[in-house]
Amino acid sequence: MRVLIDADAFPDIPEIIELCKKYQKEVILYMDMSHEIESDYAKIKKVVGSANAADLEIENAAKRGDLVLTQDYGVATITISKGSICLNQYGEFYTNDNIDLLLEQKYRNRVLRKYHHLKGPKKRTQNNKEKLLKNVEKVLRKCS
Repeated sequence: MRVLIDADAFPDIPEIIELCKKYQKEVILYMDMSHEIESDYAKIKKVVGSANAADLEIENAAKRGDLVLTQDYGVATITISKGSICLNQYGEFYTNDNIDLLLEQKYRNRVLRKYHHLKGPKKRTQNNKEKLLKNVEKVLRKCS
């Protein structure tokens, strides 16, 4: 098992890396060239290309049993179809049971934004952070 992180916008990366270290799991950060993250433990893959180049790299790299951390529904859809475990920034699991509904909501919101100003997502709370780290550790422990 590896942990693949869409590091362009994912929160709590230092804490997640520490959990991976604790459970001796490989962690790979995927990001575009505009981001600067350093780690003495994680592998860092900087990708050049379009705005979605890092997403494509994660989608291609993901394997059954990997843990993928992303905010992107497209990345989640492809990686769970390959058998990866996938979490979002709030610590919620993307699954085959909920991904269609999430994609439909995203589409409907996009259509609504053409005609109305919609508020963005709610700000992450300490509870969101705790849930994310708890679920990452739960997956790491289960796969040890």
